[in-house]
Amino acid sequence: MNAVLATGGLLYAFQQADLQGKVIVMVLCLGSALTWSVMLTKWQQLRRARMSGENFLAQFRRERDPLHLFINNYELPECPFYNIYRMGAEEVSSQFGNGTRLGRRAGNFSSLSTAAQLAVAEAEVDVAERGAVNLDTLRGALGRAIDTEVIKLEQHVSILSTAVTGGPFLGLLGSAWGVMSVFAAMGEQGTVRLGAVAPGISAALLATVVGLLVAVPSLFAYNWLAAQIKQQTMMMESFADEFVGAIEHNYATR
Repeated sequence: MNAVLATGGLLYAFQQADLQGKVIVMVLCLGSALTWSVMLTKWQQLRRARMSGENFLAQFRRERDPLHLFINNYELPECPFYNIYRMGAEEVSSQFGNGTRLGRRAGNFSSLSTAAQLAVAEAEVDVAERGAVNLDTLRGALGRAIDTEVIKLEQHVSILSTAVTGGPFLGLLGSAWGVMSVFAAMGEQGTVRLGAVAPGISAALLATVVGLLVAVPSLFAYNWLAAQIKQQTMMMESFADEFVGAIEHNYATR
């Protein structure tokens, strides 16, 4: 019953608003739809990243050779950890020998050098015979990959922060405009009867209510997303260190 009354009150207030007030309320409603779309999209993106990351880390830690997945054409493009791993593996493969780059094909692996292929895939060549891997260059490649994935995770999150700060102010603008119109009408009519003033005040406050309805959910969603992205970033950096350590342990480094 209260919900019905509240809905009816909002509709009544909207009907009583002037053109400027209605425009502001409509803009806020569109902003609310946009923020909810961003919330749901980012939640799904982070959920996929977390689940695919767990699957990839399980596969990666199952193999002794850190390049095994890369050589055998394992792919998981929606996983941030895989994208970081692929960038690092490509950097390592490009440093074997005299710049020999490992190639991949479906179902197995290929190489431009048979010796390099055996050194990586079969692990039968002595470590001293493998091309030395420059760890500083590898860390740089992994850092760039992490930055790329963080940018993907943070994409469109700024819309929520804009809604948090802009929604209440836009609502306040609508309310101030409505109150100004009410007082102007009172001055013209020379009356202060409640029945004449109440509809205008109700319409003016509607903009503030809608502005808060946009800002409050966006505030909670922004804080949650920021914490999740920070956690995901720390996990990606930890994986990058783990990958560098595995390369250092399995291959000659400099």
